[in-house]
Amino acid sequence: MDITLRHLQQIETISRQGSFARSARELNISQPALSRSIAHLEDRLGLKLFDRSKQEVVPTVFGEHVLERGKPVLQDMYMMERDLAQLQGLESGELVIGSGPFPAEISLGKVMAQFSRNHPRVNVRIVIDHTPNLLTRLRNRELDIFIADIRTINDTSELEIIQLPKHQGYFCCRTGHPLSVKKQLVLQDIFSYPLAAMWLPKTLLRSLAREAGLQLHDIGDLPCAVMQCDYLKVVFETVAGSDAVGLITRSILENSLLQNQLTLLPITMPELHTRYGLVTLSRYSRAPVVQMFQQLMSETEKQLAGINN
Repeated sequence: MDITLRHLQQIETISRQGSFARSARELNISQPALSRSIAHLEDRLGLKLFDRSKQEVVPTVFGEHVLERGKPVLQDMYMMERDLAQLQGLESGELVIGSGPFPAEISLGKVMAQFSRNHPRVNVRIVIDHTPNLLTRLRNRELDIFIADIRTINDTSELEIIQLPKHQGYFCCRTGHPLSVKKQLVLQDIFSYPLAAMWLPKTLLRSLAREAGLQLHDIGDLPCAVMQCDYLKVVFETVAGSDAVGLITRSILENSLLQNQLTLLPITMPELHTRYGLVTLSRYSRAPVVQMFQQLMSETEKQLAGINN
């Protein structure tokens, strides 16, 4: 075969860098050696892979075709090298974790503190996103594992999901808010004010609206506006400085710098809880670093939920 893995790496690098000189530095070879390698390949194939000028080097239509077909091969090679490095043990390697915004606030930092203390040579990259996007990334093997709300996952084929303990959710408002002194508070009263929260699954929002006697097809159907933000600090400051009502857990409020400015409202709904899970691809062996993260996350979540082993 004329095109080797080394050629694919060179072609991908040149296309990305737009320069033989920069590509040679990245590939740790000399520029003349890189130029000869590509020129030799073009001669053997009988076609031109790159258009060269003083300003830049760009792929021809043939070069683009090789890139399109070659990138999955390079990705598979990269993933194989990562898998082998992970399977060697816990002393080194890389772990890519996905997390929903809310579990990142509740427990991820505590888990990563333990993980870092125990395995200081393992590189960790954390991606914060919503469940649908995390699921796509996992299936594309851009993540090793993710923790997020699993209520929106319809197709669980090829997935392994470890459900985590539920955290009861509560409505909160600023101290002195009209709802904080209202007697016989009902859920419909909550929706008389703007709602400020981190990302909510539509299924949960619809369930809450239904309990309040409201028909919800879209957020715009609610009596007042909804502000959704992935940063809890923004949510807290919005609730503390306005009449908006927030959605939080008790443990998050207790760790907030603004806890003295916020009040939990006396409405408890069984449906208002987290439903998080640790999600991995079932067709791949779980590396030791992934298993260790799963164990630490499960233990931490149990502690936060007050569950004794």
